[in-house]
Amino acid sequence: MTTALADHAMEWMKSMQAGSREERVDLLFAYLNTHGQSSYDPSVTQLEHALQTAHLAHQESQQPHLVVASLLHDIGHLMIDEHDERGDFLDQDCAHEAVAARALSVFFPTQVVAPVQRHVSAKRLLCSLDETYYAGLSDASKRSFAVQGGELSRSEAMHLLALEGMDDAMALRRWDDRAKVHGVEVPELDAYKQVVLDHLL
Repeated sequence: MTTALADHAMEWMKSMQAGSREERVDLLFAYLNTHGQSSYDPSVTQLEHALQTAHLAHQESQQPHLVVASLLHDIGHLMIDEHDERGDFLDQDCAHEAVAARALSVFFPTQVVAPVQRHVSAKRLLCSLDETYYAGLSDASKRSFAVQGGELSRSEAMHLLALEGMDDAMALRRWDDRAKVHGVEVPELDAYKQVVLDHLL
């Protein structure tokens, strides 16, 4: 299931079609700054969650494309106005990862888009393969896991494991799970301007 884009998302996507690569990065960051102030959960805003995820990717992966994917992995939530202030947040699966992947694929290569597109299925995969992983999830993540389809069958899990780039998606998923810490200091959005610019098509 997907949900219609918010008006601001459609305006942002339209504005991204024109302008230089530098202007596109500025428009992307302005969008994240403006619409990322809503709550991801009681601990962090959506922007804080994105910055924490990107910081973990930068520290632990040394792979720039994963830093970009980590920064942008939940932009789909912003584009369909999903956030914690809404009473129905996570009550149904609105396929935010598909919304994000569809939008980002216009501007970024597959190595950035694929982990974004698969970070939800990566959670389902990790939960299906590792009971200790599920036990470590937040209550919100456990709830969304059920809404997003729950545990995979063995054949489903083997199929996902065989997909190209699934290792990247699982790495992103693990950073995602840890990026919900209230008050932690991480680099600001502008710190990622060059790496995002380097990956724009």
